[in-house]
Amino acid sequence: MGTALVALAAAVIGGGVSLASVFLTQRGAERGWVRDHERIERHRREDQVRQWDSRLLEERRAAYSRLHATARAARDALAACMHDLRRAGALEEGRRVELEERWSAYVVQHAESHMIVSDAVLPLLGAANGSLRQIYGLVKRLDTGQSRQDESVEMLSRRMDDLWARLTDLRDEMRRDLGITARVEPPVAE
Repeated sequence: MGTALVALAAAVIGGGVSLASVFLTQRGAERGWVRDHERIERHRREDQVRQWDSRLLEERRAAYSRLHATARAARDALAACMHDLRRAGALEEGRRVELEERWSAYVVQHAESHMIVSDAVLPLLGAANGSLRQIYGLVKRLDTGQSRQDESVEMLSRRMDDLWARLTDLRDEMRRDLGITARVEPPVAE
C-alpha cells in the first residue's frame, strides 16, 4: 500500500503542478495582454495629442498669416490717408471707403486671433492693436476737422513710425511662436 500512496501523492502533486502551471501561464498571458492594451492605448492618446497639436499649429499659422496681412493692409490704408491729409487736408471719398473696408477686415481678424494666439504673442498683439486704434482715431479726427489741440499730421507721422516697429515685433514673435525663427536672448551684461 505504501507504493500506492506514493503513486497517488505523486499523481496529486503532478496534477497540482500542472494546474498551477496552467494557471500561472494564463495569468502571465493576461498580464501581457493588459500591458499590450495599455501600451496601445497610451500610443493612441499620444497620437491624438500630436494630431491636436499639429492642427492647432496649422490653425495658428493660418490665423497669424491673416492677422499680419490685414494689419499691414490697415497700416497701408492709414499711411495713404496720412499722405492725403498732408497733401489736401482731408480724405477723398474713395480713400474713406478703402480705409473702412480694410479697418473692418482687420477688426474681425484681430478678434478671431484672440482665440488662437499664444500667451507669448498676446501682449505684442495688444500693443500693435493699440497703436493701430490710436492712429485710426487720429486719422478720423483729422479728416473731420475735430482733432484735439495737439494733434497734427506730424503726430500722425510719428505714430506711423512707431506702428511699423510694433507690427515688426508682432510678426517676429509670431514667427518665433511657430518655430520658424529661434528666440534670441539679449546678451547678459557682466
